[in-house]
Amino acid sequence: MKHAFSLLLTCSFFIEFSQPMPSYSSSSSFSKSRSKPKSKSQWTYDVFINFRGEDTRRNFVSHLYSALKDSGVNAFLDDEKLDKGGDLKSELLHAIEGSQITIVVFSQNYIHSTWCLDELHKIMECNAFRGQVVMPVFYDIGPSFLRDTQHISFEVISDQHSRIKQWKKALTQAANLAGWDLRNYR
Repeated sequence: MKHAFSLLLTCSFFIEFSQPMPSYSSSSSFSKSRSKPKSKSQWTYDVFINFRGEDTRRNFVSHLYSALKDSGVNAFLDDEKLDKGGDLKSELLHAIEGSQITIVVFSQNYIHSTWCLDELHKIMECNAFRGQVVMPVFYDIGPSFLRDTQHISFEVISDQHSRIKQWKKALTQAANLAGWDLRNYR
């Protein structure tokens, strides 16, 4: 899986050489919409992997996680790091908040999972307000499909319009980030 290794190299490089962004005082002529990222020592995990298990757990994600782990990257994978008997949702959201980088693996069934979409909403909040780096990977789905969410019907999985609006915004934001379209690596 060559694409997993190119992603690994990018993550490793970023983790090794990332420096906190400078902060500007309120009197400065620069305005910043993002808060200053945490220093490396303040992160609980180097990488959080967000994915739809039934699509990618046993293939791409397992290879990616192994490559990250073997390279000394402290990666969070739900079945490896969650405390048994703990509150699943709060532990996942806490792990997202404590991660320097999130790799979002989009796949065919990703948009049909309320868990994935709720995590993505949190990830994009952390990107905007905590300086978390988001690295999208498009596994058998194109970024253009996720950029235009008008054709995607979420009413099947939720009737909460505010929640659907948050999901659509998060999908569009993530799909507009530079990432890896794995269909180009075959």
